[in-house]
Amino acid sequence: MRKKISLLLAGVCVVTGSLLLFPGCLKDRVTGSYKLYTPVYALKSTVLANINGDPGTAINQTGQIYIKGSYIFLNEVDKGIHIIDNSNPSNPVQTAFLSIPGNLNIGVRNNILYADMYADLLSIDISNIHQAKVLGSLQGFWEARSYAPPNEVIVSWSVKDTSFTVIPNGLTLLPQAGYVGFGGYVTNPGAVNALAEFASASNASQGSTGMAGSEAVMTLIGDYLYAIPEEHSLGVVQVTDSTQPNLISSNMAGYDLETIFPIQDKLLLGSKEGVFVYSISNPSQPTEVGEFKHGTACDPVIANTNYAYVTLRAGDGCGGSANELDVLGAQDIVNATPIQSYPMTSPTGLCLDGSLLFVCDATVVKVFDASNPDNLQLLSSVPVNNPNDVIAFNHVLLVVAAGGLYQFDYTDPSHVKAISYLPVNNSKS
Repeated sequence: MRKKISLLLAGVCVVTGSLLLFPGCLKDRVTGSYKLYTPVYALKSTVLANINGDPGTAINQTGQIYIKGSYIFLNEVDKGIHIIDNSNPSNPVQTAFLSIPGNLNIGVRNNILYADMYADLLSIDISNIHQAKVLGSLQGFWEARSYAPPNEVIVSWSVKDTSFTVIPNGLTLLPQAGYVGFGGYVTNPGAVNALAEFASASNASQGSTGMAGSEAVMTLIGDYLYAIPEEHSLGVVQVTDSTQPNLISSNMAGYDLETIFPIQDKLLLGSKEGVFVYSISNPSQPTEVGEFKHGTACDPVIANTNYAYVTLRAGDGCGGSANELDVLGAQDIVNATPIQSYPMTSPTGLCLDGSLLFVCDATVVKVFDASNPDNLQLLSSVPVNNPNDVIAFNHVLLVVAAGGLYQFDYTDPSHVKAISYLPVNNSKS
């Protein structure tokens, strides 16, 4: 999702669009520097012809996680997808890498992987995991992420340290024109970090599909792919013919949408304001049938046939002040009712496995006995720094975190044991 950047510089007056210094802001000459990020483009045809990357590509920044069969699909933010053979969870092997610039999202149906490449939705044949083939694409589906000419894609960023000087009672513009994101939209995390530095002067693998984490914004059900192509819309794509993904609709579905979770014949769309419930009894035409509100906060949601679980997180652009886990009665998901709230530190992703509930929270993954949801019992806290999302299946807990991909055995949920760890770029986190 695109992020709008606005800069505030201590001791300097800044307005979005350019660096403006007004009389009275400064009394002395000021010098400084910033990093200028300029996109490097390549032809889409060239990128797609070289989609099979080096299996040994280092993991530098983890994103979405997805599992199907014995494979883990781990997004490398804006770079592509690491395919990990997890036949032996104690020894996961990076077996393939799909080089997909601008990739954030993953879904698999049969032997077809669906992934975004900035604004485009790709369908990729992974029958041979080592020789993936692009079958088709739906251009412009992810409407909020069009950053390049139609036949090109951003493949990297050139970085240049650039200096500026401010003269008292004068106006000094940045000395070089280029893409730095002032008043615009950036997706490159390095660019975001550099701008921040400048501103401070510093469904369990059943059937034909797999299982996504709770932070997913895309899901596959039958012959349809449902996604949040931009923060206010629900998109529907028919994927009966994988060579020609067919856009059915992309319509307003709520405000500040963040996540999507399927439950029976419903879709739960988590937003910063609440959860919107859509019926897909007619798969090609989702219709809103209800919603439940909460205070402003970032909001993944999961559910089973009886209860819904929502984590609320404050800060980091989420708004509000709530850091909690909310439990709602969901026998009638259209009219979900609050049951209980539990205080958290900074919760993110969560998942269920039977009566066990797993919640990422700041520096741990909390394991709860959810047999009685209005009185959750904490069984254990698994140390993981900055966990983002979790998938629990067959007594193996997958945790994607800032430091890499962790796996744990929760056969005894009160004594969870580490199984393996794939680090981020040799991180020791």
